[in-house]
Amino acid sequence: MDIVGESHRGHVREKNEDRIDWDKEAGVVVLADGLGGLPFGDEAARLAVESVINIAQAHHGADHTWLESGGEPADLIHLANRAVLSYTERDRRYEGMGTTLALLCTAPDEVAIAHVGDSRIYLLRNNQLKLLTTDHTPVQRALSNGEISEDEAKFSPERNVLERALGAVTHAEPDVERLPREPGDIFLLCSDGLTAHLDDTEIEEVLKDPNKDYLEERCHALIRQALERGGRDNISVILVAL
Repeated sequence: MDIVGESHRGHVREKNEDRIDWDKEAGVVVLADGLGGLPFGDEAARLAVESVINIAQAHHGADHTWLESGGEPADLIHLANRAVLSYTERDRRYEGMGTTLALLCTAPDEVAIAHVGDSRIYLLRNNQLKLLTTDHTPVQRALSNGEISEDEAKFSPERNVLERALGAVTHAEPDVERLPREPGDIFLLCSDGLTAHLDDTEIEEVLKDPNKDYLEERCHALIRQALERGGRDNISVILVAL
């Protein structure tokens, strides 16, 4: 398993409120996007990511990944949410801070994903890109119900409003999916700073570009293109090749 990741502040934001991390031995990869409209989003993202990694590192076998050892992805997200909420309970200055979370866990024969918010997880398999997550936003819900068009969703003033997040709202129940692992799979975890500027077709073109032999090249190309389109938000990308 190869993993590369990159996070950029972008051209507009004063600070980077995204956090990324992974542990190969535990087989856990995580990305969080702190809510920029609320105070201390960067702190919420840091707490969530550190909580996930620390728990996964402490509870996997010497020769088993965290998922292979019986770990449940939803439990990791619930514990990360508890870590953020506990922090605000100890210090009311941080009350209301929140973050999205996207999580990928691996075992020899399967992969499990979980997410809360609008950070996304994609799978490139047989040179075809598939979005595995659904944004937890009212705009996405309206789009899925056929109430608005894709163009209306793209430019809606409420496109960044979340229905689920860690810490900031009480509802932090993740969507979880397990799928068989296949050689050659490439998973992409990204914050909305990427998908605000690149559509799925453009992301697919970068990921299957035959001129980009290494994950690092593809990761950097995604970040660079988002920056060239304006870089209005923090941009984070993790690529996992199985």
